[in-house]
Amino acid sequence: MCVMSKFLLYYLSFVAFLLSLAGTFSACSDDDSSAEFLLNREISDLSVIRECGKDADSGAYCFKVRFRYPIDTDKLKKVYIWVDDDVVGDTAKTVNEDKLAKATANFEYASGSANLFDTVDVTPYIQDYVAERCSLLVAFYCEYSSGRSGSVQRVYLHFCDDMDPSLLGNIRDSVWTTGVRLRWLRPTDQTVYYKPNELSGPILGYNIVLHTDDKDEDLRNLELRVETPDGIDSTGGSLFKRHARFYSNNDSVWVDTVAHSADSKKNELRIAIFDGKGYNVDNSDSNEFRLIIEGLRSESEYSVGYSSWDTSGNYSGTDGNAVAYELISTTDSVAPLLATKLYTIEDTLYPGMARLDSNNHLRIFWNRSIDPYTKHHGVVVDSVLFIPDSCLYSLCYDTVKTYMVEYWDRIEKQWVAYSKKLDESGRYGTHYGVSADTFAVSTVGTFVADTIRWVAPGDTLILRIRSVDKSGYFSAALIDTVYVSPGALAKELDCPEGFVAVQASDSLKFCMERTEHRNDSGEFVTNVLHSEALAACEAVSASGFKVSLCNERDWELVCLSGGTLAYGVVQDTLEITDILFRDCNVATNDSASASDITKRNPHCMNPMGVRDLPGQYQEWAMGRSEDSVAVIKGGSYVVLNGIDLETQALCTRRSFPVFTRLAYTTDSIYLYREGTKVDTVFQADTSRTLFMVLTQKDFKDTLQFYDVQDSSGNSVGTDYSLYSEYKKGGDEWLEKIGNGMKYVPDHIEVVFLTGERIPYRGAANFYKSPSIGFRCCAYKE
Repeated sequence: MCVMSKFLLYYLSFVAFLLSLAGTFSACSDDDSSAEFLLNREISDLSVIRECGKDADSGAYCFKVRFRYPIDTDKLKKVYIWVDDDVVGDTAKTVNEDKLAKATANFEYASGSANLFDTVDVTPYIQDYVAERCSLLVAFYCEYSSGRSGSVQRVYLHFCDDMDPSLLGNIRDSVWTTGVRLRWLRPTDQTVYYKPNELSGPILGYNIVLHTDDKDEDLRNLELRVETPDGIDSTGGSLFKRHARFYSNNDSVWVDTVAHSADSKKNELRIAIFDGKGYNVDNSDSNEFRLIIEGLRSESEYSVGYSSWDTSGNYSGTDGNAVAYELISTTDSVAPLLATKLYTIEDTLYPGMARLDSNNHLRIFWNRSIDPYTKHHGVVVDSVLFIPDSCLYSLCYDTVKTYMVEYWDRIEKQWVAYSKKLDESGRYGTHYGVSADTFAVSTVGTFVADTIRWVAPGDTLILRIRSVDKSGYFSAALIDTVYVSPGALAKELDCPEGFVAVQASDSLKFCMERTEHRNDSGEFVTNVLHSEALAACEAVSASGFKVSLCNERDWELVCLSGGTLAYGVVQDTLEITDILFRDCNVATNDSASASDITKRNPHCMNPMGVRDLPGQYQEWAMGRSEDSVAVIKGGSYVVLNGIDLETQALCTRRSFPVFTRLAYTTDSIYLYREGTKVDTVFQADTSRTLFMVLTQKDFKDTLQFYDVQDSSGNSVGTDYSLYSEYKKGGDEWLEKIGNGMKYVPDHIEVVFLTGERIPYRGAANFYKSPSIGFRCCAYKE
């Protein structure tokens, strides 16, 4: 019994072993779904090269496939190639003997080869396919003499243009009561698969379909107008075709006429719009298309579908008839109504003028707009909108969606919307009522308000306000002119023309030029000496005032605005770096905007109306002491190395044009020997052993000194250079280093050069730069 039990135990163990082997063998079957493949036994890095071999025809379809041999080449026998997917499909991972026999080509692997890559010319194998196919699969498989193989690898050859043009974006432009205008840009199209950066393939045209769910509405004879880079067509004779669409089959694309006579199709209109050109990267305006449709019903909803087609019959999206749809709704037939007068908070010092708050904000009020349901509304449009009591508000009228507030740009001669980075929701939701001589929040009030920012004292604003109803219909415009009070300080000082009243402290009030100084032609005066800037200011005639170059401390206090500002500009809703860079032109290298007043942003302003203190041009000012008379304040359009944007724009920053010059002495020189080294010093040292004393007769260095003169011949300082440089360069060299000044040789001195360079502040007297201007200040006499 014990023997039999032991035998049975051995028998069961042997059966379990056989079963485990069966499981191992099944893992090596030819079933793709469960087969295991060795990655180090399959080729990789396949790429296509469009290149003809030396013996091949030089036609358009020459291809080579480059690949990397498997990592394991020890028992590699052959590499097999199949063209097309008749034998080896696009999902097969392994091949059997029958498929190997049907390979398009194969080649022996050269045992012992050191080549990691190889290239196969497949041009001879593809010629039977290029006429009827746009792409072709090429499969590769490595056969080994023993062991498992890697999986089949593939690459695709592309013969023709089988790539769709890009999708059109949001094409809705604007709608009105009876029509819509659609706008789009010509899409890009890649025609050659192997040249992904070439995106200017020709676009054949566009399919547009207009549809309404109202089966009683007839869209077949709507008025159409197509505007393309090639012209305008309102008849369908050249640029578009009504009741047509682009269509394609396997080998061609054409314009197909769509049946439209049946009444069952009258609620749909198809339009084929012709193009024929590729995207123009040099002029985006030449890619613009517009379709204007007129004759729709008011307060109705329509869907617009569209697709673009290239000349090979490829189209954007998945449906060639219309790949994308947008809903459009026409507006109602009654415009909202708006009052005809603006109101502001009046300045008692200047009757009829608006008062600003401390942040240069202007508050404006107007009677709220309403949107009537019918043309017979009985509403009187006047300076205050009158709504009769005979009609309940909820039954006869509706609220408007929003308001459009714009100002007239006198330079650009166009209306410009006030843009703010604010939460627009509820912006006009608060109602105001008239209380005594001002406006106060009121639950029964009929006025709404808005805040105009960056307004300067004394400005004149032309404002336009329009209300917009829920369907996008605009009211008639409320256009009014607002005269802004110059403020109490302006009344007290009565500044000369071009100057604004400023207050540097409780006791110091004067007038400062609104911008940097300009000449009689309106050009900014730059590239002048400090002395010339001072003379220009002193030449300004202003009765009752003494005009001079602004004192540094006065300039700085005005910029600081009583300590409330750091950069001399009102900081409202933007980050200060955005204001300095975008509005004040600090460190942009944009000299054109600095020189042209029309290109400057008026938002770069302090509360008193002084503009461009942080940027545009640096400014000469009168320094605080005799040795620093020529001081520069503010930042400029120039990028200053090593100084960040905010630092160079600070009100408190002061700088001097300081050059460095060769240091020299005419005193005795003492030489002390320390071993083999001789130390040169400029004062006697009794604790050391003297080697030699050099006096002026021993000096070998010579300097040429110059009298530096301005354009009028006035002496403004002295300068010097090595005499050898002057002799080598001559008058032409002198003119170059003069920077517009006249260097007159004065005398020569024999000196000892110390080998150092020292600051030469005297250079400020004859320094000028196109990035430095100035502004004048006028003080009451």
